Amino acid sequence: MIFLRRPLFSVVMPSYNHAAFVKQSVNSVLNQGIKELELIVVDDGSSDGTPDLVAEIKDPRLTLIRLPENRKVHPRNLALGLAKGKYIAFQNSDDEWEQGKLIEQLQLLENNKALTACFTAVKIIGADGNLLEGSWADGLFTTVNKSSAEWLRRFFDQGNCLCLASAVIRSQSLKSIGNFRESLVQLADFDMWVRLAALGEFMILPQVLTKRRILGGDNASSPKPENVRRSLFECAKVLERYQDGLLLKRLPEIFPEITLPKGASLANSLAALGQYAWSLNTVQHYLFADQLFEKLFDKEEIRRELADLYGASLFKKFIKKRGELEILIKQSTQ
Repeated sequence: MIFLRRPLFSVVMPSYNHAAFVKQSVNSVLNQGIKELELIVVDDGSSDGTPDLVAEIKDPRLTLIRLPENRKVHPRNLALGLAKGKYIAFQNSDDEWEQGKLIEQLQLLENNKALTACFTAVKIIGADGNLLEGSWADGLFTTVNKSSAEWLRRFFDQGNCLCLASAVIRSQSLKSIGNFRESLVQLADFDMWVRLAALGEFMILPQVLTKRRILGGDNASSPKPENVRRSLFECAKVLERYQDGLLLKRLPEIFPEITLPKGASLANSLAALGQYAWSLNTVQHYLFADQLFEKLFDKEEIRRELADLYGASLFKKFIKKRGELEILIKQSTQ
């Protein structure tokens, strides 16, 4: 596809075995009323004819890439490598947008340069496209706006509450933080929100402009035991972001009640964060704290520093907490 000038939007859509919905999803993007838009659909080895249905849609703004084998390549990152837009939006091949979604978000982002990303309120729909109530996704996505520091605290304490299919991100912001972390299957979007919130502000529009489709237990984010287990481990990996870079510098702002002596060392700050994570009493926070203290205690100089501050109590607590982890894992997946 050749643009005389840079497109305003690059819309990234991975597709996989969504023959029943992919045309609605694609058309909901192309019918946004924006000419300067490119839609990059990367079909991840579908076996139900999904890419053939996409190919039937004749629009110069649409690019279809067919991957021969599922999960051999990361489809979103592949599309991001080709994206040329000033803004990046994400759509799933079974979800839909209301008309005017991108225009509303464009106006907000153009008028608020401090924003790194914009989201919308979300409607949960079923296979028939109608409102779905009483599913596991009820209350999953928030519409409450927060400051950057408040988002980072919410993410650490409670996890994700933002919908990828509703997101529009500045291309420059995405370049600053990098693409999706390819080892993460359940929480790659959550990892991106943490990195973006460290960079700038978010805004959620109150209008319901995104329709998220729930197909029983078939969604990749459904609370099946195997998805829950992956999410626990992946969440602990996402929380590692708080140990370095911009997030590490902002710990006093994000966690104001974690009191530290003036001029506290990096090791002391991290030890305080690890103890706070223990207090939340969840698997993901235990895993996060465990690997944090493991790294600290494996460095002789840091262990001596922490021993001077806490005596032997912190190391003894580390041993005790590691012994409690199996019980929490069983409780979380039952």
